[in-house]
Amino acid sequence: MATLMYGYFKIQDKDRRIKDRLFQSANWDALTHVQNYAAYDRAIGYHFSRSLIRHNNLTMAMFDIDHFKCVNDTYGHLAGDEVLKQVSSTVVDVLKEKDEQIVLYRTGGEEFNVIFPGYTVAQAQPLVQEFFDRVKALRIPYNDVELNVTISVGVSSLHRTDHNPLDFYKRVDSHLYRSKKMGRQQITLE
Repeated sequence: MATLMYGYFKIQDKDRRIKDRLFQSANWDALTHVQNYAAYDRAIGYHFSRSLIRHNNLTMAMFDIDHFKCVNDTYGHLAGDEVLKQVSSTVVDVLKEKDEQIVLYRTGGEEFNVIFPGYTVAQAQPLVQEFFDRVKALRIPYNDVELNVTISVGVSSLHRTDHNPLDFYKRVDSHLYRSKKMGRQQITLE
């Protein structure tokens, strides 16, 4: 009987580990170790609905790495991967220092979103400025060079006229685009 029980628990443990790995790969970006687009999509749907129903604040920031293609073209994709890892790690550190509820998501190649549940734009602004400044100060060693990167950022809050998360996303994206259009390395707030 003890052998059967041992075998049963061993199978259960293996099954749990497989499920954990599947969950990890379905929700987390393997390179940067931040949550991925699928996780973002679920989270923004949840926070959007909850914020509208409960009349809570919700702010989102979107950023991408300025001239990222140039990094890849000049130094290679491994250098680009190192930049992505260092930038995401830096932003996560800033967010964790303030509030564990604020999450960074990798939503595209060099594009990231940050969801600030319960925050107004004014409350999120110091955090956005902090990770913007820390990324700008990064010195990323790669082979014989030191890479410096900057980000462009768009920030907006949920409007009661937003019909769905895509309305919200589009506004944040338009603020990011404005930052890029105005010369990059900027933050555009609502």
